[in-house]
Amino acid sequence: MNKTGITFYVYLIGITLLQVGGVLQIPHLLPVKDTVTTIIFFCILTAVIYPIASIGRKSKDGYTFVIAAYISIGLRFILSLCFIVYYKLTRTSYETGFILAFFGSYILYTIFEIYWLTAKLRPISTEKANTNEPNNS
Repeated sequence: MNKTGITFYVYLIGITLLQVGGVLQIPHLLPVKDTVTTIIFFCILTAVIYPIASIGRKSKDGYTFVIAAYISIGLRFILSLCFIVYYKLTRTSYETGFILAFFGSYILYTIFEIYWLTAKLRPISTEKANTNEPNNS
């Protein structure tokens, strides 16, 4: 595993612990057990999907990068739907706090993964843009 992968997992654990700590601070607003289960689910899901996305990140081919990113985001979406179906089948009532925490976690972990995937594009964007305009200096 390279330095980027290790850094990714350290940050992943960090945001997971921060999120769990936040949930434990406001137990009157959220169902703590279900919300912590959701956070851990997304942490594990992100940890498992990152190697797939990393294949595209390491590739020099833009097509491979896009396909790997779509596969990782698609897997996250499908497995999240499976988690929602499991939650629906195992509960008789649904708390609004859980629904908000679920979608908040989904968005947070998706943005986190996209941030790490697009790290490959940042050096390219800082290079001088090639324009067809003549140099007026």
